[in-house]
Amino acid sequence: MGSTPKETTTKTEPWDGAKGYLQEYYAKADALFDKGAPQYYQGSTVADQSKATKDAMAQQEAIARGGQGTAALTNAQNAVANIAGGSANPTQAQDTLSRLQSSTAAGGNPALGQVANANAYTNTGLGLQQQQANNLASSKNPVLSNLMATASGANVGKNPYLDQMVATQQGKIADQLKNVTMPGISGQANMLGRSGSNAFATQLNNATSTAAEAMGRAATDMYGAQYNTDIQTQLNANQQVGNFYNSDQQNQISANANVANTSNSQQGQRLAGSSLYGDLYNSDVNNGLNNSKLQLDAANSQAGNANAAANTQLGAAGMAGDTYGYGYLPSQQLGQIGAIQDTRAQDVLNADIQKHDFEQTQPIRNIADMINMVNGGGYNNVTTPVYSNTAGQVAGGLGSLLGLLTLCDERTKRIIRQIGFMPVADGSTIPMYEFTYKDDPEQTTWVGPMAQEVEEIIPDAVIEIGGRKHIITDTFVEAA
Repeated sequence: MGSTPKETTTKTEPWDGAKGYLQEYYAKADALFDKGAPQYYQGSTVADQSKATKDAMAQQEAIARGGQGTAALTNAQNAVANIAGGSANPTQAQDTLSRLQSSTAAGGNPALGQVANANAYTNTGLGLQQQQANNLASSKNPVLSNLMATASGANVGKNPYLDQMVATQQGKIADQLKNVTMPGISGQANMLGRSGSNAFATQLNNATSTAAEAMGRAATDMYGAQYNTDIQTQLNANQQVGNFYNSDQQNQISANANVANTSNSQQGQRLAGSSLYGDLYNSDVNNGLNNSKLQLDAANSQAGNANAAANTQLGAAGMAGDTYGYGYLPSQQLGQIGAIQDTRAQDVLNADIQKHDFEQTQPIRNIADMINMVNGGGYNNVTTPVYSNTAGQVAGGLGSLLGLLTLCDERTKRIIRQIGFMPVADGSTIPMYEFTYKDDPEQTTWVGPMAQEVEEIIPDAVIEIGGRKHIITDTFVEAA
């Protein structure tokens, strides 16, 4: 167990060979600081825009202000409006279909009257049966008027929700541009420090052009699809009206046959007359149907031609936006070249700034490195503990014979950290530590070497007493 340590304070100064260097380099550092070193880079830290960038911006501004290509966009908008408003609908085809629906194909054969007169016969139930046959006609059908309106094309382009659907779709595109695309471009530009740059402006212009093209294409597709649907519905209605007409004719033929069958006495004459009458009537009906089919085919062909023309107009309208965008393409390519040149110019300027900063701080760093090298021994005023212990007392007057001893055995210490090195006359260095003694209840902090490490460099400066290594202070100081 160690006894209570005694303390001696010694003033440690740099060795004589280091003093001159320290004074010289401290003076140099002071002179640099008096001159204001290190100084900030005096020029602009932002490179000027390249000529390519400036020319590209001027070209794009001229296109935007000069209205180049806007006539094509106006024509495209008018074409879409005409098709959406129904002005491009094939009116002649609709008139043809309407006339077919209101015409009667049978009854024009003069032989029919002669055959009917040959069958002169009065039946008390004939009038009632004829009235019943007439009542079977589809003209009495209450839904026919609605079907006729659809077949005539009155409902073409009359979807009350189409404009709202187009506006909704275009609104989604506008919201996407406003809430997602534009903030994403701005956020990326801010992160890269490119907000306000030509590249940033180019990205905004590209996003806006793309959104405008998408909005025009959405309107064109939806109006075109609605128009085609209306035309198909009109054709289906005409087909149904034709089916009703044919059904009416068949109902009338069947009713007339039933009327003729009411007279048994004149059955043969009625059968012969009715057969001839029916043949002639069917011939008239077939001729009328054939003529109607030819007219219907012509009307459908005209409607198909009108649809093809409308599609051509819509295609041209879609290309108008691309044509307008192509006007910006040369300036956009030039802008990309300018952006590369701007980046290169900024890199060169940054390198020049870094060189300036290095040259401003290099003398100061050199001075600091030199001072650290000269002052690397960690010179300071230290309080050196001097321990005596039971083993030393047992040794009698050994301590007085050997001079002051310091208990520096690493097994008795708790090292806090290494603080530097102590130079030795032969050029070696001995590590110096901040530590406490394990058996010190107050845990006082000390500074000094470890006896085991001193023994490796200066064996004569270490002695072992009672199983613990001590440093002979005089010998250690002399060697250092």
